[in-house]
Amino acid sequence: MKSTMIHSLVLIGFGSIFAALPSASAQSSVKVGANAVSITGQVSCSRFGRGSVTARKGMSVAQTIQYCVNFMAGEYTLVYGNRIYTLTGDKDMLAKMSGKTVTVAGNLLPPSTDVDTVAVMGTVSVSTVVPTKE
Repeated sequence: MKSTMIHSLVLIGFGSIFAALPSASAQSSVKVGANAVSITGQVSCSRFGRGSVTARKGMSVAQTIQYCVNFMAGEYTLVYGNRIYTLTGDKDMLAKMSGKTVTVAGNLLPPSTDVDTVAVMGTVSVSTVVPTKE
């Protein structure tokens, strides 16, 4: 069961990359290379790790994430299971996607190794962010 799910996710990931390539190349100057990735996960703040985000009093979850990034020295991250990717790129675009499940396409800097522990896996230089259906 787990193996089937992993294979499905890999196929979906490759499908997403190939589907996004024509539009990404027309809209972005990011080169597709060996470190190109397309990852689906939830946009969060580095200060929350992989845990869920509890909204601050009077704020939504998205506003809490934006507050964390802007006033608590956090960075935008993409949380995918046990993996956390730091996101760099257009801060306004990332702010709009705070708290949402999205597919991020870009380049992984530096390349990460595959580990089973919870860890920051690297930094993704974001070229596109596409919301996914939840």
